Amino acid sequence: MKVHLINPPSPGQFGFTREGRCMQKEGVWTTTWPPISLTQTAAVLRARGHQVKVNDCSVEGIDTEKLKGELKAFQPDLLVMNSTTPSLNFDLTIPPQAREVLPGVKIAAFGIHAGTLPDEVFAMTGALDFIVRGEPEMTIADLADALAGKLPLEQVAGLSRRVDGAVQHTPDRGFIPVLDEMPYPAWDLVNLENYQLPFSGRRFLMVTTARGCPYDCVYCVAQSYYGKKIRARKPARIVDELEHMGAQYGVKDFFFWSESFTIIRAAIKELCREILRRNLKVRWVCNSRVDNIDLELLELMKQAGCWMISYGIESGEQAILDAIKKDITIKQVQEAVRLTRKVGFQIAGHFVLGLPGETPATLKKTYNFACSLDLDYAQFYCASPWPGSEFYRMAVESGWLASTDWEQYEQDHSVTNYPGLPAEEITRFRNWATRRYYLRPRIVWRTLRRINSPQELLHFLRMLRAFLTWV
Repeated sequence: MKVHLINPPSPGQFGFTREGRCMQKEGVWTTTWPPISLTQTAAVLRARGHQVKVNDCSVEGIDTEKLKGELKAFQPDLLVMNSTTPSLNFDLTIPPQAREVLPGVKIAAFGIHAGTLPDEVFAMTGALDFIVRGEPEMTIADLADALAGKLPLEQVAGLSRRVDGAVQHTPDRGFIPVLDEMPYPAWDLVNLENYQLPFSGRRFLMVTTARGCPYDCVYCVAQSYYGKKIRARKPARIVDELEHMGAQYGVKDFFFWSESFTIIRAAIKELCREILRRNLKVRWVCNSRVDNIDLELLELMKQAGCWMISYGIESGEQAILDAIKKDITIKQVQEAVRLTRKVGFQIAGHFVLGLPGETPATLKKTYNFACSLDLDYAQFYCASPWPGSEFYRMAVESGWLASTDWEQYEQDHSVTNYPGLPAEEITRFRNWATRRYYLRPRIVWRTLRRINSPQELLHFLRMLRAFLTWV
């Protein structure tokens, strides 16, 4: 069975990341994440004996016409595409065009939006055969096995499909209990030169450390993809993967991928000690909640090669943090940033504008709070009520939605109207905050001081051009 896995072409002029809960344009970072869902799925498929091709069209410069050429050359039996809410309208133009080249190809889609609203997505195009709901790897592998005649389609859990013009859903699939039993992602199927860090231009890859998140943040869609229960990998197995990728691909820079990397502090301390024990010379970044770190952990992380931590701060207004069930305090944010700066990390803070309870005054309060923290980077997003989140349900029930066009549901554009705060004002404030924050003398000076080579200067100029275009 030939299986072609794709991230479709970009729906616009920027690169586009389609990865679980992260669905966004390349933006001012000028970086698109390596496609870990595609390469992990590819590895599982190959382990079962299928022939696999991967195209991350957005970063490969493959438009729809070039994609047709790739399909014609490979002649897959099954085409599987990753899809997201803001790219959905564009993504669904791919199946009918694929059928122009390969009339008999079976076509499946996966991703949080399609898996949450499969009936609606099927109604948007008649050229889609299957939708994979939830965690994708095993369902896609079972689907390929079924199409190869190894088991009945109705036994593939987590699958929605058309049968005689009607949509049928098999029972939900349980989440993969032991992540370490999956093979390493098949990074050999993509061009690693396409995935480079901002400034340095060094190649980087993503490494899964855990899946699942027990928190109840209303705006997040992570649980609909990876579930609520944490499934952590063994530290030794993670370090084995780091060694493998260094030996196989020459990559020494990594993004540790999980919903909150430091959620099980003891395991992360063990991971850091294992990196140090093996004397691995690696560099890595991670995300974290502000309430899941301590000084000992930060010092170990620094020694083991971590150089930047991203914190989900979201708002500078405690009442909003409480309303969105973030379960952190302003004081915890301040203390986490203080400790992280003390140990010597670069720090990124992520802020979401337009959350339930937002007002013009709280928008300004969040911006001022971001400026008061000793951050290196601040990312300001518009809150997007994506299907699969409690925020979406709240927005529908409360009549907040300013648009039903999925293309508008992205993080640089608000689609939520509140009393006294229309969506357009949230979008304008987000653009103002981003521009104003990065033009402050302290941030400009810090940024310029990081440029240590002509290559880094070129990367900086590219980022500057994207920044001026973006905001």
